[in-house]
Amino acid sequence: MSRLTSFLHSRCTIQTNATSWRTSVALGVGIFLFLYLLQPFGISQYRGNTFLMCLGFCVMTIFVQWLCAFLFFKRPLRKNVPITNGYVILYSIAIELAMAISMTLYAAFFFQMPLTWRLFSIFFYWTFLVWVIVTAIFTLVNYNRMLNSRLEEMIKKTTDEQEDILITLHDQNLRGTDLTLPINNLLYIEARKNNVCVCYLKEGKIQKTELRSTLTALKDDLPYDNIFQCHRSFLVNINNISSAKGNSNGYQLRLSGCDDFIPVSRTFVPGLRHFVG
Repeated sequence: MSRLTSFLHSRCTIQTNATSWRTSVALGVGIFLFLYLLQPFGISQYRGNTFLMCLGFCVMTIFVQWLCAFLFFKRPLRKNVPITNGYVILYSIAIELAMAISMTLYAAFFFQMPLTWRLFSIFFYWTFLVWVIVTAIFTLVNYNRMLNSRLEEMIKKTTDEQEDILITLHDQNLRGTDLTLPINNLLYIEARKNNVCVCYLKEGKIQKTELRSTLTALKDDLPYDNIFQCHRSFLVNINNISSAKGNSNGYQLRLSGCDDFIPVSRTFVPGLRHFVG
C-alpha cells in the first residue's frame, strides 16, 4: 500500500504531451479510422453520408480531448507545478468518461436511439480500447524522446570532463599488444568466446581489434561510470550513444559513426535508467 501511495504522489517521469494538438488529432483520427473502416454499431446500415457522420465523431473526439487537457494541465503547466502519476491517472479516467458520454449522446442524437446504459457501455468499451492504444504509442514515443534528451545532456557533460583521459586495455596473450586510446574514442566492447572485440574510433574511422581477455577483466580496467555493461556480452561507452530506443524489456543503442546496434538486455535496463537519472 505504501508503494502504491508513493507511486501516485511521485512526479510523472514521462512528461505528458496531452495539451499538444498532435495528441488530440491522433486520437480523433484513430476514432475516425476505427468507425469508418470497421463500421461497427450498425454504421454499415446507415443510409446517409457515412464519411461525414464518422468525421463528426472525429471532430467531437478532438474537442473533448483538447478540453480535458486544457482543464487538467493548463494551470499546473503555467505555474510549473509537478505533475504526479496519480494526477495523470485521474486525467485518463476523466477523459475516458468524457469521451464515452459525448459519443453516446452523439450516437443517440444522430441515429435517433434511446439513451441506455447498454449504449453507454458499448461506447465506453471501444473508446477505452482506442484510448489505450493511442496512449501507449505516445507514451513510448515520449519516453524514448525523454531518454535521448537526457542522454544528450549527460553525454556532453561527461565527454567534456574526460577529454584528456587515456585508457589502456590489456591483452592477456603473451605475444599480445595492449591497446591504448582516448576514452572518448571507445565505442563498445563485445565478448567473443575467449576473446573480446574492441570497437573504437581512430582518426574518425571505425576500428575493431581483438584482444585475449574477458569482459569482466576489461571492466575492472575501466573504473568509469560511463563504461556501462548493457548486456552480458557488451560494454558500451555511453559518451558515444547517439540514440536509444526501446522499453522496459530492453533497448537498442546506436553509437556515433557506427552502424552496429548494441543491445541493452532487460537485466541491465534499471542500471541504464539510473545512469541517465
